[in-house]
Amino acid sequence: MQLADLHRAVQAALVSKRLGTPVFVRYLYHRPDDKQPSATLAKTVAQVQGWIGQPLQRLVAVGTAEHRHISLSLEFQKGATALVAWTGAPGREGVDLMLVGNHGAVYHDAGTALLWDDGLADDKRDVDAHLVDLINRALKSNRPETAGGKP
Repeated sequence: MQLADLHRAVQAALVSKRLGTPVFVRYLYHRPDDKQPSATLAKTVAQVQGWIGQPLQRLVAVGTAEHRHISLSLEFQKGATALVAWTGAPGREGVDLMLVGNHGAVYHDAGTALLWDDGLADDKRDVDAHLVDLINRALKSNRPETAGGKP
């Protein structure tokens, strides 16, 4: 399975309406050789925001690329939340994903799946420079950063 296939499967589950309205996403990815984790995190945040379907309101970030772990806590304008995290520790690459809706949930545990056939670094989606800046500001400030809208 490729990462794009996983994203399409989640989108299909959302479109089917069997999960209801998304209220929480946990998206953890393990990629030891990621040279630009802020850019990869920005792509992941954009993907999660698309699934949630709400504007991002606030972001809290902890960790550093140097320490090989960054966690982002996301708050959306209508109350949904998400946790997006990257670890660059040595070991196997993969994704653990949980999306909770008000009527059901979708899970994916990397387990033995090979999600990196194309590689996340080869992700052709454009990086949102605003999201990269927001993530870097939050990492530097060690406080919540407002993404837009009313705090």
